[in-house]
Amino acid sequence: MKKAKNYEYSHAGVKQSILRQAKGLKIPQGWAEQIAEKVAKATDEWIADKELVTEDDLRRFVVSQLKELNADIAFAYHNHDKII
Repeated sequence: MKKAKNYEYSHAGVKQSILRQAKGLKIPQGWAEQIAEKVAKATDEWIADKELVTEDDLRRFVVSQLKELNADIAFAYHNHDKII
């Protein structure tokens, strides 16, 4: 069984990660900023009452939020370490 790795949450880190994926997909900057900020705010709210969040937990939540706003960014974010 793989041990879960703890993750130190950062609003700015989530936002920047989303923006990197959006840039790679050539999504307009303004639209990408709006999506990234919405997802980062939703993540702030989701994480507020949690004592411990793993990187996998965070990634799953962010992907679920991105799917509602932009499926392409969600796919790229979910598979960022798999795309060559």
